[in-house]
Amino acid sequence: MSDEATSGRGIAGLVGALGWLAVLGGGCLLGYGVYLLMQSDFGIAAGGPLMAGGAATLTLGLLCVINATMAKAMIATANNTAKLLNGGPTAGGAMIIAETGDGDLPPMKPAADSDAAAPKADDEAVSTDEVASAEEAPAQTPFEPAPYAPPPPPIIPDTSDPRGWPLAIDEFDIDGHLAMTLEDSSVAVETPVGWRRLPNLDTARTWLAQQPR
Repeated sequence: MSDEATSGRGIAGLVGALGWLAVLGGGCLLGYGVYLLMQSDFGIAAGGPLMAGGAATLTLGLLCVINATMAKAMIATANNTAKLLNGGPTAGGAMIIAETGDGDLPPMKPAADSDAAAPKADDEAVSTDEVASAEEAPAQTPFEPAPYAPPPPPIIPDTSDPRGWPLAIDEFDIDGHLAMTLEDSSVAVETPVGWRRLPNLDTARTWLAQQPR
């Protein structure tokens, strides 16, 4: 592992050095191209190619430097990981067992009969308290279902001859039906099958709501 790490680090260093050389060379070419662009009579024709070549070389050199730096960091991380794996607590093949310090503890002895009987007494006391509390609690009333309420009787309107009914004193509309209030406060409602007389206005509304549409 050490040989591989050494060779890898050397290659990364070589790539980094070449990258810095490329950066320097590209910077020189770029600067010379700018100089020709400003001073030469040919202008862009003289300085353009040098500027383009210098920029490309500079970019390539920067990429090489960045890659070399990342490679060195990866190699250092791999070396540290290898050191941790090779120098752990089980490097020699033997497991290290730490002492717990239980050797000074006294031996355990069997519980006496009196100790075993003590929890039973506690259980008896608890059960006695539970019985006493249950006796003191008020008796719960049994559940009684609600009394059955029969449905209201059906509304049967008066279908006799309207000519025998009291005189009408008011005319109005109930849910799209013509209705009239009679002298005895009853209500007459016009339906498709004729007039129907009901005791009051509320009963008339309820009866109309029960009719099929």
